[in-house]
Amino acid sequence: MSAADRRPTTSAIIASLARVEGRKLVTHRIFLAGVAIALLGSGLFVRASLTQPGTTWEDDGWTVGVGVMLLAILTMVAANQAALRDRRSHAAEQHSMLPVAASTRTWGLLTAMLWPAAVATVLFAGVVGSAAAKGIIIDRIEVVQLVEGVCAVLLLGATGVAIAAWLPSPFVAPMVGWALFLVTPDNVPRSWHSLTPFVGARSTDLARWHLTYLVGLTAVIALVAVGRSSRLRSLLLPGIIATGVVVTSGIVLLVRACPFEGACLF
Repeated sequence: MSAADRRPTTSAIIASLARVEGRKLVTHRIFLAGVAIALLGSGLFVRASLTQPGTTWEDDGWTVGVGVMLLAILTMVAANQAALRDRRSHAAEQHSMLPVAASTRTWGLLTAMLWPAAVATVLFAGVVGSAAAKGIIIDRIEVVQLVEGVCAVLLLGATGVAIAAWLPSPFVAPMVGWALFLVTPDNVPRSWHSLTPFVGARSTDLARWHLTYLVGLTAVIALVAVGRSSRLRSLLLPGIIATGVVVTSGIVLLVRACPFEGACLF
């Protein structure tokens, strides 16, 4: 067997990079800070369910939502720092000479976002299990919202990688995170708020559309990140499909989010 036959495939390299970067990411101090905040928010809800008989997800689950939001934002900052590691250590030029394409390394970083998403999934599953054990009813819409939380972690993780690819400064991702925090829907919701990552829809149908929107947006941002070092022609078809999903679901959200003035479904 020749050396060329023993050369690892691109998918194998991406999987290997994802394992290495994923482990580093879930032990990154910024990500761990996000996990601690998410645990605090989840713990407050679980504590309320144990000590207050009238606890409901609709009234008291907001602490879990805040934890999800901050976990996703801090995942973005941690992912951005991971993507900028070569630049900080002045090893970018050396790595550019390795027989691994820059786009392959980017795909490896993007795939590594599955690790923090898995951590979020385990955390949210624990919350659902604790609530169910106490007899708190978790409706289908709340389950969809928790899945949206996992998708938000993936979305903002990919955003951190994309920011590093196009705006390689460690100050940009924290600024974007702060902006996301500021545009979170408040007591005076608007229809455009439905296009932000953190929306607690009160309609199952609207929540599903918002989940579809997040999935499409994650794909778009991942392609934007890879597009910095790939041939655009190879990304054209998936880019068109992902953009179509985002535009279609976005239009549905804008039309259905606030059917009446001052009455929004989130």
